[in-house]
Amino acid sequence: MPRLKKKDVQYYECKGCKTLFSGPLNNEDMVGGGMEIERNEQQNQERINRISNIFGGNKNGINILDFGCGHGMLVEDFKKSGFTCFGYDKYNSDFQYIPNQPIFHAVTMVEVIEHLSHPFDEIDLISSVLHKDGILYIETSFTDVAKEENISLEDFTYIEPSIGHSTIFSHVGLDVLMYFKGFEKLHPINRHVRLYKKVKSLK
Repeated sequence: MPRLKKKDVQYYECKGCKTLFSGPLNNEDMVGGGMEIERNEQQNQERINRISNIFGGNKNGINILDFGCGHGMLVEDFKKSGFTCFGYDKYNSDFQYIPNQPIFHAVTMVEVIEHLSHPFDEIDLISSVLHKDGILYIETSFTDVAKEENISLEDFTYIEPSIGHSTIFSHVGLDVLMYFKGFEKLHPINRHVRLYKKVKSLK
């Protein structure tokens, strides 16, 4: 049902799970997002530590794909930390193709899923290159954050069409999508970072 408008873009709300979504927004000129260098410099080590902890500190033979990698800063930082890592970003000609091999043990989506108006095909693509029992790491913001902070959705700055944010999930909404895509919810790292394990193929 229609929920709010921002800058003439209509956002709708799922009555069941409270996820917000609009139609497709232009993301072609937004590779890496705003303040990409600062965000990566300040936060990548923590992201790498989180992935490392998931695999018990083991880096040998662990292949990672950063999906929606922007200019590849997290990819390079993973490599410097000893991981094998590749990047994919359909808007960056340097990263427009996912390698056929290897199959990945983990896929990261950092500030990506909110740019997808219908993230079904993208999740299917990720599943197709992810090991069974592989980990999908999703970092974004959620409508739950606005509720926790007592911020109205109209004033929630993450809902912003000018930067290509077309889908703002609720925690429940993302969990339900991932369940139907063959993933099991793991314990979330915090209110912005959720983990899922691939438990079945949809084929």
